[in-house]
Amino acid sequence: MSFVKGLQCRECGQDYPKEPLHVCETCFGPLEIVYDYDAIAKAISREKIAGRDKNLWRYRELLPIDEEPRVGMYSGFTPLVKAHRLAEALGVKESTSKMIQSIIRPFFIRIGWSPSLYQHLNPLVSQAAGS
Repeated sequence: MSFVKGLQCRECGQDYPKEPLHVCETCFGPLEIVYDYDAIAKAISREKIAGRDKNLWRYRELLPIDEEPRVGMYSGFTPLVKAHRLAEALGVKESTSKMIQSIIRPFFIRIGWSPSLYQHLNPLVSQAAGS
């Protein structure tokens, strides 16, 4: 169950239903997700989320999908790695690193593709996720 009520234009406030839209038809402003915060407060807690599997779907109620996820079940929560040589080169005491290109891009692609799979949008096209 998703707590997404719909979409709203950040510029003019025009409301839209929860559909695969990205721009306001009135002013071409960006659309943002509108949540049912009262329902979220009653149904979700930090403890409930913390008790779930460590993958990108542990926050599924806050994403604009209603069905169970079909992709990316083992994605997310890549550990930080100590970067001793980077810290030394930067002249800082300690540094940690993630492989951002290989972690962040696939995360957003999986989140974006899931609603498309449920709504049977074909063909599904994405910009390259590689370097």
